[in-house]
Amino acid sequence: MSRPRNPVGTHGVVNVQETMPGKWRARTLYRFQDGKRRQVERFAESEPKAKHALKVALTTIETPSHLAITKRTKLADLADAYLLLKEETGRAPRTISTYRHNADTIIKRGIGQLTVGEATTMRLQRFITDTSIKHGHGSAKGCRSVLSGMLALAVRNDAIATNPVVGIAGIERKASRAATALPLDQVPRFLATIRSDTEMQRLDLVELWEFMARTGCRIGEALALRRDFVNLDAATVTLGASVSRVKGQGLILREAGKTATSERTIVVPAEVVAMLRARYAVQPGNDLDLVFPSMLGKLRDTSNTESDWRDNRERLGYPGFTSHGFRKTVATALDAAGLSARDIADYLGHKHPSMTQDVYMARNTQSVKAAAALSAMFGVSSGS
Repeated sequence: MSRPRNPVGTHGVVNVQETMPGKWRARTLYRFQDGKRRQVERFAESEPKAKHALKVALTTIETPSHLAITKRTKLADLADAYLLLKEETGRAPRTISTYRHNADTIIKRGIGQLTVGEATTMRLQRFITDTSIKHGHGSAKGCRSVLSGMLALAVRNDAIATNPVVGIAGIERKASRAATALPLDQVPRFLATIRSDTEMQRLDLVELWEFMARTGCRIGEALALRRDFVNLDAATVTLGASVSRVKGQGLILREAGKTATSERTIVVPAEVVAMLRARYAVQPGNDLDLVFPSMLGKLRDTSNTESDWRDNRERLGYPGFTSHGFRKTVATALDAAGLSARDIADYLGHKHPSMTQDVYMARNTQSVKAAAALSAMFGVSSGS
């Protein structure tokens, strides 16, 4: 009977030989994930050191995404393999950063030493419940998502038959902290208030807030907007790129992909065109040609911008209102003007239900209707 083959991810006998005085070679045959055996060797000045160097090399001979995942694989190692796989498939840096935070600071510390085979639905349910109590609903939801992806990877590698995360009960949400919209009849007063405030002018928040209030774009999209993506003659703006902060990289400008559901060209109200023309006339140039740069002409941090607003909103009479509330305000205005849910989704950059509704001309036609509605609803009155 022939000798059985080594399992994938294991090696054979280690042979050590002194190739010349003071130089030792340790070698073995390692069976890689493609099933082929290849020779691996390391050199050192002594027999023990050569053996040690080879053993260390064998632990890192393959990248985590090609880890031999079995029931005995620790969840901490599975998390690394899952994250590397997401990086290799081109997930957005900010998404990877969020996944890594949940994996490194919560999952690994809490259940990282459990093996895949020990990750039962009951144990994972207890972990998610504890996470919700200690870290909040958002962290629990994020950890559940990462665990689901990790263990789906284990299923695809035949380590387990089913994903135990599927059986976890829904995560109860505490009191809602969702962004609130400005009542439509208060929008003219809001715009008049920020325009007349010297601190808002100093922080260069007035025109940024007005742009968001009249377009409903995300703050990251507004801060990533460059002049090349603005056509004042056609009264259109192309949105989709975004500013985000990534651990280890700092602020980055992430371009929208061709298939990104949030990328869109919209017609903006005449008031936005007039505001941008006036801004261009007095705005100094900057390296990235940003429409709303920082005071130093660089990318502007979304968190710092929100912080500047938080420092002033209560004084101005709008406690609790965030920039994301502008999106709800615009959606409310367009709904009140009679636009369909499809028209509103196109204008705000939400996911589209079919390729037909992604056709540029169809979306642009409705965008003209949206711009007209916003001009009418958000007209600035002279009164208070």
